[in-house]
Amino acid sequence: MGRLNKIYQYAEPNLSLVVIMGGLGFPIYYLIWTYWFPQGYENVWLRFACCIIVGVLGLREYVPNRLRKYLPHYYLFAISACLPFFFFFMMLMNNWSDVWVMSFMSSIFLHILLVHDSRVMCVQAIVTTFLAYLAAYYASDGQVEFIANASALPIFAFTYIFGNLFYFRNQTEHEAKISIAKSFGAGIAHEMRNPLSALLSSFEVIRSIVPSGSSTFRNSYHLNNQELQILNEIIDDSMKTIWTGNETIDLLLTSIDQNRVSTSTFCKHRASQVIGNAVESFSYKNASERTLIHINIQEDFDYFGSDTLLKYVIYNLIKNAFRHRGTAKFSIHISTVKVPDGYVLKFKDTGVGIEQELIKHIFEDFYTTGKTGTFGLGLSFCNKVMNSFGGTIRCRSTPHQWTEFELKFPDYASTKVNGIKLDLMKAKSILFIGTEDTLLKQLTYQSLRHDFELSAITLEQAAQLGEHQFEYNLIIIDGSMDREGWALMSRVERKLGFTEARVAFLYDPMQKRNLYFQRYVDVKLVDREEYLQDFDNVLDGLLFDDFTHSEVAQPYNDINMKRTVLIVDDNHSLRSITSIMLEKQGLNVLQAENGQVALSTLEEEDVDLILMDIEMPVLDGLSATKQIRESNAHYASVPIVGYTGDKSPETVVKISEYGMNDYLVKPTPKDELIDKVANWI
Repeated sequence: MGRLNKIYQYAEPNLSLVVIMGGLGFPIYYLIWTYWFPQGYENVWLRFACCIIVGVLGLREYVPNRLRKYLPHYYLFAISACLPFFFFFMMLMNNWSDVWVMSFMSSIFLHILLVHDSRVMCVQAIVTTFLAYLAAYYASDGQVEFIANASALPIFAFTYIFGNLFYFRNQTEHEAKISIAKSFGAGIAHEMRNPLSALLSSFEVIRSIVPSGSSTFRNSYHLNNQELQILNEIIDDSMKTIWTGNETIDLLLTSIDQNRVSTSTFCKHRASQVIGNAVESFSYKNASERTLIHINIQEDFDYFGSDTLLKYVIYNLIKNAFRHRGTAKFSIHISTVKVPDGYVLKFKDTGVGIEQELIKHIFEDFYTTGKTGTFGLGLSFCNKVMNSFGGTIRCRSTPHQWTEFELKFPDYASTKVNGIKLDLMKAKSILFIGTEDTLLKQLTYQSLRHDFELSAITLEQAAQLGEHQFEYNLIIIDGSMDREGWALMSRVERKLGFTEARVAFLYDPMQKRNLYFQRYVDVKLVDREEYLQDFDNVLDGLLFDDFTHSEVAQPYNDINMKRTVLIVDDNHSLRSITSIMLEKQGLNVLQAENGQVALSTLEEEDVDLILMDIEMPVLDGLSATKQIRESNAHYASVPIVGYTGDKSPETVVKISEYGMNDYLVKPTPKDELIDKVANWI
């Protein structure tokens, strides 16, 4: 039944085509061989019976459930009757004419395509041709010749034998690929148990802290400082776990590419950080297992590759070591040493060891020692990972004593690593935002040299782009901006918050700079002079350094406490809350309930910045801004930041057209409000 079901499942997608071909072919060729190219013998009733037999397959969706289990049997009966039986019978009845010899040859090809199992196909061919001979013998009163054209028999045999061999080979390769995909998927699922287990543990802790719905604390519940700290730590750890899990899935799935590991996310990593993180985040069965692992980083080093993939390798080695720990005293030692052409990570355990004749096979696909729950893909994939890093992995072992894996990494500055980088750079895309030719020339030269894609636009053009138009690998922004430039930058930063690109900001350390957008985008600060003098190393770092471990961001601009801010809003509560937040920063704050009051205030007070609501009675914010800009008063050029709950493109355009310098969207977080004010004063 398993064999029959497999044949039927393989053929099921093409059954509708088989029904159409048979339902039309049998009657049409009756007309052709009867009237257009008359043959010696035809049988309309046999053709009609074959049409009915094939037609039943077209009704398979309507077969009652209790009878569906017999569909594979019926399919083989239908193929037997309509292909080898019918065509061999007709060839015999037409005395092996050329037309029917070729027709029987065609039926062989169809038979091979529709029944991919060689054994079943041979049985069908032998049984049905014998039955066809008996039917022809009785239909012709014994006048039929079983072999009227012996020269055709070798051709038939050749077609059946080699057609089956070729088709069987293709089918075997296809099934092997499916098996690989299934096994690899199972391996991914197994590896995902680690981050999912960590998340489960985190939520269990949260559940122990937060009261349940049946608790007496239905309306309010106060958490102490320790509980808040625990919850925040759990949230941070959970976010990291989710991120690691997603990256693991992406990397492992994209690595099924002709036995090659995807290198698209490769960058520089510190070995000690990755090793330590892998050992600490491994899903141990109990706390005592962690104490069995000892780390000794004698020589720390940078390597070029993926931290997630190296963690996968270490996870796999730890898992295998515990699986083969044996009954004797057990421990795992992880160490690093410097070698002439790189560094070696040694992973040694005191488990049962590996027989010498088996070591040469352990890195092969699907090789397994027979332990349950294994697929023979772990060490094979580890080998592919190390090869993708430009390194190697090898194993030494003494049975019943120890096993040691040596993971060799090339020097970060080696030709191997540079070769990997050069290949990756060809697929990179870089966007330069700015106007200075000297900065752009460096990039243009490198784009021609390394064949990466380069685009250059001004800050004004960047402000007009949509969020989806910043999909680059690297975005470099020239930080030499005046006040108008920073107004444009504040519009760009929100759009950059949606890109996965690395963002580099060129600045002069001697000048006061603005880092407002850094709250929304991970930014790499680059000294302009360093960019110009050592561009090759700067570009290499921007493309391939690990930004997740970059230096702590420098402080934001401080607010000048001697400045005055005017808040114009008809909402009294919002004015009061905003005033309190700014006054705590040491600012002098004035308030106005509409644009008309604001104009009067400006006549009497010196104001350094206006926060202007858009929609207000008496005189709205846009109209008030227009009057301020068109006046000849001392306050005509004072910076005005629109304070609006509507950030639609139409409103943003109006804000700019009426003379506002920038805008904030309500409700505004405290940090964003303070940074925006600091930007303008």
